[in-house]
Amino acid sequence: MSIIWERIKGRIKELLPEAIFKVWFSSLKGEIIEQKLILQVPNEFTKNWINENYKDLLNKILTEFNIQDIEFFISETPKAEQLILPYNPVNLIGRRLSPKYTFEDFVVGKCNEFAYNVCYQVAEERPKSYLIYLYGNFGLGKTHLTQAVGNGLFRRGFNKVYYLTAQDFLNYMIKYLRSGMIESFKEKFKEHCDVLLLEGIHFFAGKEYTQNELAFLLDYLLDQGKTIIFTSLKLPQEMQKLDNSLKSRLNSALIIRLNTPDFSTRKKIIRHKAKKMGYNLPYEVVEYLARQIRGDVRQLESAVLGLIARASLLKEPVSLTLAKELVNELGIQEDKDQVDLIIETTCKFFGIGKEDLFSSSRKRELSTSRQIIMYILRNKLNKPLKEICQIFQKQHSTIIYNLKTLEQKLQKDITLKMKLNYLIKEISEELSDKNPGIEYNDINEIKTNTI
Repeated sequence: MSIIWERIKGRIKELLPEAIFKVWFSSLKGEIIEQKLILQVPNEFTKNWINENYKDLLNKILTEFNIQDIEFFISETPKAEQLILPYNPVNLIGRRLSPKYTFEDFVVGKCNEFAYNVCYQVAEERPKSYLIYLYGNFGLGKTHLTQAVGNGLFRRGFNKVYYLTAQDFLNYMIKYLRSGMIESFKEKFKEHCDVLLLEGIHFFAGKEYTQNELAFLLDYLLDQGKTIIFTSLKLPQEMQKLDNSLKSRLNSALIIRLNTPDFSTRKKIIRHKAKKMGYNLPYEVVEYLARQIRGDVRQLESAVLGLIARASLLKEPVSLTLAKELVNELGIQEDKDQVDLIIETTCKFFGIGKEDLFSSSRKRELSTSRQIIMYILRNKLNKPLKEICQIFQKQHSTIIYNLKTLEQKLQKDITLKMKLNYLIKEISEELSDKNPGIEYNDINEIKTNTI
């Protein structure tokens, strides 16, 4: 009956992006028994992830094949003898991995959950011929996740892992070029690298020779079933002076964005960082810091360290008063205006600068971001059109045009609608305690108030 499972897999492949299918379904085995699909998965993690994210899709497909139910059978893969070897990165090229970067020490939230789950799966199962592209601003966890993959694989006995920054890669290549041994450099990757972790590839923009070599190496590694994780500050299409052939290859990757931590994740990060230092911060301190410091993980960690150091030096318990003094010294403006918060949160969500938002640029992502802010101000805060005109320095008719344009986009673009729902929910959480009137509603339920 495995033939039916292969047909079901074919149908799943039609409905999911190739990269998603490759990670979660391509290697799974299934069998049909008494109108029930028995799906064999490697571990509890895979079972839960498929159940939580693809259950509706699977049920829809099973209905097409007249199959009534699905069950999961977990078959843990026995570890080979070599996997009990200690962590010994003899073959590591480039930089050594930091032992502090582990999955256990990574704080998971809505802003990074998908990236975490995919990287965890790679470290657990090491899927073959797989390319992951993590991107986002500084301090959001790209390096942590990348090195966590390497550390996880080393602890399981896989030592053919190469971890480099883009600068490392370039330096190595120049060194071998000058010594006339560039082919030896390539062979090191081809023969000794099963997993390539390469950080900051935006650094290669404008370096034509390096890009060509990386493109050829990328093709070879993927053809040989290797696993590759790249990180970058930008999407491939956003990088200027990037060769089209390399850009095309990068665009075929599983591209995952890491966003700025939302309110609930910031609270988790603050508690986690404090607990590692032996402190359980009071509830009101955690809430206050999470609301006032909306930056990246490094900023949150710095604030926690600063607060604990202040309390230690003054020989006082950590309190809300000390937290407010810290925030004041950091130059963070308390209780930001609703409008400012909405603009700031939207800019971070879409990865754009506030200056760009109010510039004359008509780039698609900027236009959509402006329209979304106008939409939220009008429909969630009930701001009058006159005030929105003043914020954007636009005519009354221009604001109305943008609002109507966004409403038309939302009717056609499900992905945009989902993003707006997520953003509105995040903004609602940020404002919930100070503005009880700001509540989350799915945008399907919002009655437009354009005019």
